[in-house]
Amino acid sequence: MEIIAVPSYREGGLNETFHLKFGRCDSFTFITVDNNEITQVKVIKNYAADEQGGAGTESAKLVKSNGGDKLIVSKLGPNASKALSSLDIKTFQGPDQEIIIKELMNLYLDGKLNMTKSAELIKGAEMGQR
Repeated sequence: MEIIAVPSYREGGLNETFHLKFGRCDSFTFITVDNNEITQVKVIKNYAADEQGGAGTESAKLVKSNGGDKLIVSKLGPNASKALSSLDIKTFQGPDQEIIIKELMNLYLDGKLNMTKSAELIKGAEMGQR
């Protein structure tokens, strides 16, 4: 069993859109996968989104505290990258465009998303911007 966190807009869930800004997303959709099938979906509001600073680090802690051991993300700031690495959360490179989370999960389940070191996702991140 694995729990995959996905940054999402508004209320989250499988029918919501993948958010491109990890620390500033509205919510996280946590998807439990067992034997390559989605068995549970849970949404948690991202309380760190409105922080003046440190949103990425706090978001990483939120992912870990909700059981997330994997994260699909487009890009990261350097502090978020360090936090995810220290918390041993594996990162997968998501697309640089908005996509429905259900479609994103289909890409993941089909093995089409690559596990990427969080430090490699820093490139192009818009740190601190809302």
